[in-house]
Amino acid sequence: MNTEKQKVYFIARYSLIPDTQIDFDTVTGITKEDKFLSWLITFQQENKKETNHHGTNYALYCKRISEDCFFMSFAKEKHDIIGQKTDSGIVDTPVENYKKCNILIHIHNQWMVIEKNSDIASTLENQANNIANVISKFLRTKYLFFKIGIIGEKSHFWEYVAANRGSITDITITLNSPNFLEGIKTVDSFLRKTNQSYNNTSIGIHLENKDGLLNIDPNNEFLQDAIRYSSSGCGGWKVKSRTDNKEYSNTDNPFIVRLPDEIGQLKDSDLQLINSTFEHIKHIDPEYKKE
Repeated sequence: MNTEKQKVYFIARYSLIPDTQIDFDTVTGITKEDKFLSWLITFQQENKKETNHHGTNYALYCKRISEDCFFMSFAKEKHDIIGQKTDSGIVDTPVENYKKCNILIHIHNQWMVIEKNSDIASTLENQANNIANVISKFLRTKYLFFKIGIIGEKSHFWEYVAANRGSITDITITLNSPNFLEGIKTVDSFLRKTNQSYNNTSIGIHLENKDGLLNIDPNNEFLQDAIRYSSSGCGGWKVKSRTDNKEYSNTDNPFIVRLPDEIGQLKDSDLQLINSTFEHIKHIDPEYKKE
């Protein structure tokens, strides 16, 4: 029996959002995907990248493990105190202590499989945002914004709406500016128009009726597309009803996989597990693009 310790990973999708300010690379035909790949490849020379974001130090390490896949370690400094023994007693001494999570990156489908670590953030959503904000800081020199969204089942939204019909008070939908899912026409057209006008990285839609009388038509094409788009990791959604005080969101039931604690050693068996993980995601992600 395999007794190797397992870690929980959640499945997400990253979005690459170009700045509408035209840069030389874009003019010469270099795509946002090319820019991100070139940034990942620079780890081969630099080994690690460090930055300070909002007063906290971060360190990133990354290795290419196949043509489309990279293995990243994301580390966040925590300010810990230890008791140091001295002749006069125990003295509180600050120590440098980094907490990390592993991230599997698949560039063709823009997947990120992220190790859950509550030392980095208290929720999966906050952890994803923390990682995205740090990576985005590195990519600003390439005129790119970077976001990460958690992938979930779009059916969970419609099931909640059906179960709470006549009492829905709030729906909030966040849509990242057009990037991966360009085939969802109603949303893509809407996002392109707003992005061209405002250079926004995302847009939020908030529907509210405190009496619980929101008219949520499951046949509404734009709403169908918006929920499909946000559930795929290119945004997010939240819904609330008068009969349920707790807000329900796409992050409440993420797709989860479990991988060995020592997968970062990247042994042959680890690489096989990583390949198997991506094969599994191909079957559960409805927006999977064949390579």
